[in-house]
Amino acid sequence: MHTHPALLAATAALASTLAFNAQAATTDWGTHGPLEVASVLMPMGSFSDTYLFSLTAAETLFSTAVSNNLTSALNITGGQVSLFKEEGAVDAAVGSFAFNDVTGSISHAFGILTLGNYYYEVTGAGVGSLGGFYTLSSTLLPVSPVPEADSLAMMLAGLGVIGFLGRRRIR
Repeated sequence: MHTHPALLAATAALASTLAFNAQAATTDWGTHGPLEVASVLMPMGSFSDTYLFSLTAAETLFSTAVSNNLTSALNITGGQVSLFKEEGAVDAAVGSFAFNDVTGSISHAFGILTLGNYYYEVTGAGVGSLGGFYTLSSTLLPVSPVPEADSLAMMLAGLGVIGFLGRRRIR
């Protein structure tokens, strides 16, 4: 069987176009600091970027994705930020949120996470005349200590005594 040279050339051109239009990058932040930021300018086409990090203690994680439609040159459609925890063969999905050039800045609190290895997966498509642009920020917030049961009981008893004394003085 003989394949026509024009068909081979067209197939090769299509394959190279599809490969050019797909972007994927992996960034390792190491141990997550108080603030991690990534700003990405991509060509037209789909993208799938991964940001690896680890937590050494229980932390509250807050994320923001920003994509603006200031011009038609750098737009994103179908943007998605997903957070996963590495757990062996199958990673656990922690949560996700959507963004695009119309939503502008979107924030999401992932709550308290345990120590371990995590990663963000940011996907979508650059659809502006020059592609797309997004910024991802990831912030660790201090975990509020929960009072022990005996401390809480003592605090409530103290408030009760103050209330009783205040009521007694009013009479």
